[in-house]
This record gives sequence, structure tokens and C-alpha cells, in this order.
Amino acid sequence: MNTNTNYAEHVSIVKNLKMADSFYEVREPFKEGFEAIYNKANANNVNMSNAKDFLNSLTKEELSTLQNYTRLADEINVDNLSDEGAYNLLLHHYEKYDFNNDGVTEDGIAKTSGMIPQSLGNDEKKALVETFNSMDFKDVMTASILFIKLPMVVDGQLQPSNQDISLKDIRDRIMDILNPKNEKFSTQEFKNTIKNFSDLFELNYKKILEEKAYYNIR
Repeated sequence: MNTNTNYAEHVSIVKNLKMADSFYEVREPFKEGFEAIYNKANANNVNMSNAKDFLNSLTKEELSTLQNYTRLADEINVDNLSDEGAYNLLLHHYEKYDFNNDGVTEDGIAKTSGMIPQSLGNDEKKALVETFNSMDFKDVMTASILFIKLPMVVDGQLQPSNQDISLKDIRDRIMDILNPKNEKFSTQEFKNTIKNFSDLFELNYKKILEEKAYYNIR
């Protein structure tokens, strides 16, 4: 499996992010089967370059386990997968990653974006995880709009953006929501959720930086 340092640090942080109870409940019937496949992939040193070959070696039942554990609507057709899409199928949810940095995380044929932007620094990621873990999951989903990569228009067509999301981008989006140019597009409930997120995030981020500075001195 992938051993890149930046990736390993990202996974170690995102692993602490709590998901809704329903996220784990729907996967529970397939968890044991998935872990067996995961361990087999590790034993065979599966990576992006050989993930499709590994998937082709699995039984129909094992592919069905991956489909259900990943919550894919359709059966897995290995020929239709990219290298990244194939590899991410074999990973835990907190290990899935936009390995080719094209703006989306391919998981099977699905294209998603992670809740914790991989372009942020580790301190910012840790603050996000702490913030999300202290919020209701419904409000976490609302706040996640701050991290969506807006698509680009290329030759008249919408294309995924691979532009990095920075801390400044997040803060700017928060300000745009809390002080909108057109009030009718921001309900008070939505603004309250974003304000609560912003306050919690800045508090957690400040705490992390202060702790880091304290221990660096000693």
C-alpha cells in the first residue's frame, strides 16, 4: 500500500474523524469480508500500478463485498476503472485519496472529494477534525460546502478543478457567507451553522498552534 510521507500523515489525521453512526451501520455486514480483502492486498503489496490486476484476481463474491462496503450502486467492472479508482476501492474510507491530484478522489467509478482537504497543512487538518468531531454530523455536512472545489469552465464545459483549497480560501468563503452581497441566498440557520463552525475551528486552530509553539520551545 502507499507509503508516501505526506499521505501517511494525512491518513493518520483523517483517521480520527468521526463519521455518522449510519455510516458504520450500513457497512457492518460487509466489514469482515472487506478486512480479509484489505489484508490480502497488503500481503500482495498492492499499489496503484497493480490494483486492477489484483481486483481481477478476486472472486465475484469478493467484488460484491467491495461494492457493498464502498456503497457503490453498480457491480464493479474492473475494465471501467482508472488506476486510482481501483486502488481506492481497496482502502478504508480514511485512506482514500486523490493520488493523481486532479481535483477528485476516484473510488471505483465514483468521483468524490474528501471532507478534509488534502492540500491543507497538518495543523489545519487537525483543527478541522477536532471541529467536526464536536459538531452534529448534519452541521458537519452543511459546513463541508466550504471545502468544495468549484469546477472550471474549459472550452465551454465544466471540468473538475485541481486548484488547492487553502486556509485563506476557507476564511474568505466564511466571510462571503456571513456577509453576503445578496441576503436572500443565505438563511439565518445556514449562517449560524457556518458561524459556529468558524468559531470552533479558529479556537481549535489557535490551540494547536499554541501547543506546537510551547513544545517547540522546550
